[in-house]
Amino acid sequence: MGNLNLNTLESKVYPHLFFAGEVTNIDAVTGELNLQAAWTMCYVTGKSIVE
Repeated sequence: MGNLNLNTLESKVYPHLFFAGEVTNIDAVTGELNLQAAWTMCYVTGKSIVE
């Protein structure tokens, strides 16, 4: 996640390109599937796009 702004999930390389969910390839204690992380990232990404 080094190329992502962690506050907005926007690409540092390509402005106005946002990422969320499984494409960020995060690992969780629960295993491969972490729905709360996916929902939270989608919320943050959507909020950042609107602003």
